Amino acid sequence: MSSTIQLTGAQREAAPAAEVFERRTTERWSRRSPIPFWIHGGGGGGLMCSIQPAGPDIHDVYAADGTPLARITRRAGRFLPWPRRVRWTVQLSGAPQAFTGKVGRGATWTLYVLSSPVWLLLFLFMLVYSLFEGDTSDTSLDGPTRTRWRMAGAGTALDYRGINKVYHYEPQRLDVRVAYAQAVLHAWERVR
Repeated sequence: MSSTIQLTGAQREAAPAAEVFERRTTERWSRRSPIPFWIHGGGGGGLMCSIQPAGPDIHDVYAADGTPLARITRRAGRFLPWPRRVRWTVQLSGAPQAFTGKVGRGATWTLYVLSSPVWLLLFLFMLVYSLFEGDTSDTSLDGPTRTRWRMAGAGTALDYRGINKVYHYEPQRLDVRVAYAQAVLHAWERVR
């Protein structure tokens, strides 16, 4: 994957702290038929957690011993009847409130929509150039992607910054295993 998870203030050159494994199958991961996956500690470490699909856009996170840690839910965005951004919810086991994260900020989405004629023209130029160049793999036009997972009264627990593709998390607010699981699901949602 092209995204990493770092403690707030950590060095960028640090080795990866975890690795993701999924079972061998010919089936591709999708929202309709998600597949389970496991996160192991980096550098040959043991199992940190497993993530099991509980339904479309719903995943349960379990500790290595099978104890439930959290349920992660994704609610799709839509344009009508009113615009709504993609929303992620992390409900920790035993916690009364959930961490929620909306993709992009309202102000950046407004600016993105207002400047869409410029983006569309730039996208068409990139597409024509890539057709002459012979590589159309990088002709995507994505909207704002910054996502902050917050809980009322607790502040930001996990923060994804789309330009750098880095997740920053606060270990006092969120278990590292749940942060990894959310980051993997969020990254897979963007690339698949």
